[in-house]
Amino acid sequence: MKFLNLICCLLFVACNQKTNKVVQIDKSIMKLHDEAMAKSGYVLALKKQINNRLDSTIEGTFKDSLQVISAKLFTADRMMLDWMHQYKTPNYETDTAENYLNIQLDKMYKVHTITFESINLAETILKNEK
Repeated sequence: MKFLNLICCLLFVACNQKTNKVVQIDKSIMKLHDEAMAKSGYVLALKKQINNRLDSTIEGTFKDSLQVISAKLFTADRMMLDWMHQYKTPNYETDTAENYLNIQLDKMYKVHTITFESINLAETILKNEK
């Protein structure tokens, strides 16, 4: 009987450690999401400013740069919306939860990166043109 209790305790501890790891991955995803999502309105405002500037700019390198930045801002917004649409919080107890969340962490890292990169590019070009 003691052996059975020991086995049960070890299984409980192992499952609990796995659940804690999965929860930590999910928290990392949500931290990145929250940081990027907090900038979504700003991304759209910058895109509007860039597009307004595009409309009043004649052909040239500056216009090409504005188009690239506008596309990056659009992509950042689109990636966030797409990610939110497809993300489902998994059952932490399943064997596939950790793998699923690692994939989602990678996706959200990309969303986070493009969001802040596009913001920096837009701010730089708008600041330098004044």
